[in-house]
Amino acid sequence: MSRRDVTESSPRTVWRLLADPHRRYLLERLHPGEPVTLSSLAAEIAARDRGEPVEAVDPPRRRRVEIALAHNHLPRLADWGVVAYDPSTNQVVLTADRETRRLLEASLRWIC
Repeated sequence: MSRRDVTESSPRTVWRLLADPHRRYLLERLHPGEPVTLSSLAAEIAARDRGEPVEAVDPPRRRRVEIALAHNHLPRLADWGVVAYDPSTNQVVLTADRETRRLLEASLRWIC
């Protein structure tokens, strides 16, 4: 399946991609060439959702967020070439090119 190009999409498409707070957090948190584990991201998001420290997140809550990321949010972002997720290593990395990152960052500033 070929990847879509965010920079050639409509503003509405970009808004839909950034509409979910978990996807927005991923884009703020990830940096090019710096892989992060899915488990770490899930724990951070679960903690942020509840306004508590990462250490306070219970395993079932972290697992629910992990499943949502793996089956919903990461595939959407990967489809647009924004991230890559390798289930065999549990690693997520930002893969968006510079132009795409600039567009997403500008859109994030406007949305948030």
